[in-house]
Amino acid sequence: MSVETSDVRLERYDLSTAPFGAMVGIGRAALIVVPLILWELCSRFGLINGFLFPPPSMILYKLWVQSGPIGNPPYAIWWHVAYSMLRLLSGITLAVGIGTLIGVALGMSRRARLVFQPIISILMPVPTLAWTPVLLLLIGIDNRTTILVVFLAAVFEMIYIVASGIEMMNVKMLWVAQSMGATRWQIFWRVIIPGIFPYLITGTRLGTGYAWRALIAAEMLAASSYGLGFMIYDASEYMNMDVIYGGVMLIAVLGYVLENVLIGKIEAATTEKWGVLNER
Repeated sequence: MSVETSDVRLERYDLSTAPFGAMVGIGRAALIVVPLILWELCSRFGLINGFLFPPPSMILYKLWVQSGPIGNPPYAIWWHVAYSMLRLLSGITLAVGIGTLIGVALGMSRRARLVFQPIISILMPVPTLAWTPVLLLLIGIDNRTTILVVFLAAVFEMIYIVASGIEMMNVKMLWVAQSMGATRWQIFWRVIIPGIFPYLITGTRLGTGYAWRALIAAEMLAASSYGLGFMIYDASEYMNMDVIYGGVMLIAVLGYVLENVLIGKIEAATTEKWGVLNER
């Protein structure tokens, strides 16, 4: 079989082709839309408990009302989302900065590995939410508590992925920079950071997923006014099932957009442009 013939056959089954891609998109949409339609019909016709499982149309209407000026409080959904995003971005920024520095130190220095690796190995298996009661006692019900929970959820993933990226770097790049008289600072910014950037983006993506889940749970315990986790917990106190399900839907959609659309696109573009250097 010639190379041209095999290429043609591969192109026929390429997932990116328009007809096949459209079919996949329709199938994925059906996996979401069909269960929602069944839920709507079963709730409307009394086949399931309408109080515990309100129709999706009612849930969406409740979200629409709460996001407008007649919400309680006005524009409540936007405030909840904004507070959760602020806490997430603050914690992720700290995790990326500190995790990158520690990861580079672990990858570059044997002394740093001797100091930090045992400590990290002990602390990493501890569930993030286990720190929440401790932080509540030390800090109280405050944004700082939820931000630190986000930080703890993401920082260990950043450390290990950045350290792995350093170990997989092409050593010749460091040798060339040193032979040309580059300082340690110049090597860090112009050789190491570009070299580990694909790993850095991957670590940010994974850390964001862990941090998002930890944030929602922490907001149920440590948030005093706003946040999606607080919104769900507060609604459960009054058995507002439509608000609870609406919060769950928002968490799912926002989590998907953050991890797979925003950071996922950056990761794909970064890997496509620079690749992953693993030659030693």
